[in-house]
Amino acid sequence: MIRYAYKTSCWHPTQEEWLRAASTVSQEERNRIAQFMFKRDAKQSMMGRLLMRTCFSEITGEPPHSFTLSRDKSGKPYLETPSPNTPSSPNSPSSSSSSHPHSSPSSILSSLSFNVSHAGDYAVFVGSDRAKVGVDVMKVELRRNTTVPQFFSHMTRQFTEHEWKCIKEPQFDQEQLSRFYRHWCLKESFVKCMGTGLAFGLQRIEFHLGPLSADNTCTSTTVNIDGTTAKDWTFEEVLLDNHFIATAVNGNTGDISSLQPYHNQPSQPVRIMKFSDLILNPELHHDIGYFTTFDQKQECP
Repeated sequence: MIRYAYKTSCWHPTQEEWLRAASTVSQEERNRIAQFMFKRDAKQSMMGRLLMRTCFSEITGEPPHSFTLSRDKSGKPYLETPSPNTPSSPNSPSSSSSSHPHSSPSSILSSLSFNVSHAGDYAVFVGSDRAKVGVDVMKVELRRNTTVPQFFSHMTRQFTEHEWKCIKEPQFDQEQLSRFYRHWCLKESFVKCMGTGLAFGLQRIEFHLGPLSADNTCTSTTVNIDGTTAKDWTFEEVLLDNHFIATAVNGNTGDISSLQPYHNQPSQPVRIMKFSDLILNPELHHDIGYFTTFDQKQECP
């Protein structure tokens, strides 16, 4: 499985960086990103797209701007035209993952399930050719002008009785908040993998947390769906800089993967990307005003 994370809060794009990024994405994507009111949101959205295209280019060797991305009815991105000779990807509503590993780059891409998320300080990407995946990232932080009990009171219907017991078990508010966001991140990753959004009904899914290891990772969390343990679901969690990253995996991941050359190393649960790691269009976007408009925005509210 491929997992990327980029700390967008530390990215302060120069004119060249922003225009190179802009030339890598499509016109529709540029328009969507330009609509954000704050730099923070524009950077996160842009980086999510750049991480996707970097993955596609690493696999195929094709230019990152050669791929056409669309969204399904739930808003999940999929490859409309992965490459001139590659069929649509399993993220597409009309496609499904292959059950056998492939060797050619175009075949790998055609069986690739992928997802992006961004929140707090990070944009994250996950991709797998062996199973359907969904990813979410959440920063452990309390909303302004509220207490933990007040915050929880607005979320009572989102968790089961067992989950609330687990969330409120620690003595201190910060530890309770951490467990809350861990559960919420897992639920978001699940529904994103399903492609149904929050309409699925979050009380239908109940998580039983595994312990975080010394390196702040966990692969032993399980889920009950409508009261029954779901054996075809696994979850890979990472706690990174006070952010939970949860990857939901639906399907058999035990087979040999064609993504092996691109996998994260076992000691590296997520690859922390730098701008120099991205695969970008070498040409700059011709409209300097695209950077000027971005640069005049406030960083965040």
